[in-house]
Amino acid sequence: MKRFSLFFVLFFASVISRADDLPKDCYGYYAGEMMAYSVIKDDVELSIEKHDVHVQITTNGIVYKSGTIQIKGAYTFLKQTGTQYLIKAKLTNGKNFSFDADFLWNKKTRTLFLAGKNGEPDLTLFKLES
Repeated sequence: MKRFSLFFVLFFASVISRADDLPKDCYGYYAGEMMAYSVIKDDVELSIEKHDVHVQITTNGIVYKSGTIQIKGAYTFLKQTGTQYLIKAKLTNGKNFSFDADFLWNKKTRTLFLAGKNGEPDLTLFKLES
């Protein structure tokens, strides 16, 4: 009886964890173009030119590429509505740079939306066909 109870608890826990996975059609590559913007850091204005942004979402994590910068990390997510998920990512280059990002994935439009921070404009990324 104890073995059956243990098996039942483990099986139930695995079913619950699978139910909380992102939908499979969320995984893949997304791309978009970040508009030019400027930020002020320590009274110095920095101008950032227009550039491409690529994001890859997998079951193991998330990769954010912009120009020569590539940062990776883990994510958690919350279901917002029937077609939208909030994906919270903690990204780092493994050395001296880290970045927290909140993506809103829309299942219906197959897009990722990244709200700008510190002067960055908002960005919409479109899923690339594989």
